[in-house]
Amino acid sequence: MTKAANLKLNFLLQIILAFSATAFLSLLTVQGTMKKNEDYLQIQTAQLSMEKSKTSFNILNQEVQTKLIEFTAAFLIATMMMLIFLEVFKGRFLFELFFSGAIIFGAQGPLRFLFSRGYAFLLATALPTIRFLLPRIWTQNLAIIIGVSGIAANFGMYTSPATSAGILILLSVYDMIAVYKTRHMSKLFKGMAEKGAVLALVIPKNFSSWKNRFDFTKPEKRQEFVFLGTGDLALPIFFAVSTLPMGSVHFYFTISGAIVGIICNHLFFILQKEKKAIPALPLISFFAIIFFIISLTT
Repeated sequence: MTKAANLKLNFLLQIILAFSATAFLSLLTVQGTMKKNEDYLQIQTAQLSMEKSKTSFNILNQEVQTKLIEFTAAFLIATMMMLIFLEVFKGRFLFELFFSGAIIFGAQGPLRFLFSRGYAFLLATALPTIRFLLPRIWTQNLAIIIGVSGIAANFGMYTSPATSAGILILLSVYDMIAVYKTRHMSKLFKGMAEKGAVLALVIPKNFSSWKNRFDFTKPEKRQEFVFLGTGDLALPIFFAVSTLPMGSVHFYFTISGAIVGIICNHLFFILQKEKKAIPALPLISFFAIIFFIISLTT
């Protein structure tokens, strides 16, 4: 067995390409919004002016703290509600509806770059419909990539880099606790997957397997894939989008940093003696933020 095979580079290449495609679609979404929505530029210009102003530093800190508290509360409540729903509701409909709603909401952003509002909505609705009628790896990943790209763009466009970086750090700590301590993240993912709502990119052993059907109701089937959760996919892109008003170079640096984090995660996971789930967000966030800081010196 070659060293390349030991490192399972097929998995890594697929993850990087899927992540890059999602980031590119987010960038297109923002560019389309900038052309159609002057309010976006006004809001971001005001935020950047505030961050550069020494006299408003304390005000900015208060605003960031308030947003982080609000976000933390909303995130924890949403997580608790999903765990409760998994215990209370035994059917699949509610969870499939949640999955479909998230995809439809997010996908309209990138699709509006190419189509009118009406056609964009119809195509966005078609994505989860095709995913459930034709459960293949490519339909799952297509829905996730397009949906997540829009969600990351929609939230990142109206968030300052300071706030988005704070959210990344906060959720990275949460990710480590949820995976290594409480372990409820694995329970939530498995529960949602069994209900038909796979909130992740599904990466098979090779590209040709994207046409295959998948079934996560059987635990042994999950061992055939690598997963990148929607949070691990969306949050670094969300942060990168928030840096765009400062210049596209910051976006590209941040995305490059996130890819370095993905590579480090892959190596860490593959080289484990005993394969266990790892929190992907901390390393991705760390390198995304570091590369963003480096971009400030260019």
